[in-house]
Amino acid sequence: MDSFFGIGLPELILILIVAGIVMGPERIGQTARWLGRTTAQLQKISRGFVRQLNQELDNSSDGKALRETMQELQQLRRELTDLRGEVTQTTRGATQAARNAFKDVENSIQPPNLLPPDLSSASSKPASLPPQPPPATDKNGSGQTETGNGTAVPPLPTLVDIPDDPE
Repeated sequence: MDSFFGIGLPELILILIVAGIVMGPERIGQTARWLGRTTAQLQKISRGFVRQLNQELDNSSDGKALRETMQELQQLRRELTDLRGEVTQTTRGATQAARNAFKDVENSIQPPNLLPPDLSSASSKPASLPPQPPPATDKNGSGQTETGNGTAVPPLPTLVDIPDDPE
């Protein structure tokens, strides 16, 4: 008897001693018998109620339907958990593929000299591109270059390092 309603053995002994002093030895016996009978009757009523409830559930078709519904609900819960795992795994794969695609697009936009060393050596010209015009030359000293066919091409802008906004 470790604990009874949060009352340990020392507290129970103290309560019995105080009850013995207050009630006297004659009334303690009567009170204990009354308390025992009342507890037994309450337990009997409780067991009868539970037994009757179980019988009603077993005998009625509603009880069977209720059990079937509970089993279906548990099966649906398992399926939902499996589906959630599949969706999570699929979205992780799609998210990773999208990140890789963004990195590829970013790297394809950058000039070759700004690519990371591992990507610039690995990149090669695809065979399906049209032939490139001859390299541009700066003939007139204006900062603009001319291609082999005589059209002026403005110089490409250079990258500017912008510090982070302090706000």
